[in-house]
Amino acid sequence: MAMGEMTESRDQVLRWLEDGQRQIPALVGALHENERMKERLHALETEMEKLRPLVYEVEQMRNRAETTERVADRLREQLNGAEAELERHNKERAEVAERLTEFMNDVLLRLRPRTSVAEAA
Repeated sequence: MAMGEMTESRDQVLRWLEDGQRQIPALVGALHENERMKERLHALETEMEKLRPLVYEVEQMRNRAETTERVADRLREQLNGAEAELERHNKERAEVAERLTEFMNDVLLRLRPRTSVAEAA
């Protein structure tokens, strides 16, 4: 091996060592960041496990709300039908009352004694 090659190899090794020393803090920082992210992931997984029953409960409540809305819609339809029927019955009752009143007035007119025109004079 020639002296020039040894000097070049030594210079290259020195550059690698210098580069390595500059990269060590970045590597240590990346390791710390990795550890911090693992801890954060664990904390989030723990929190997710705590929230899972709440998600289930919310889904059940959503299902109940949808069922309640369907029942409310059916009840509104029934109420509308009952109101329409009540209105029809009220109209029929008014018609019957009007006809009965006319009939009773006619009967009363027929039952009244008629006075003759001669007696009236």
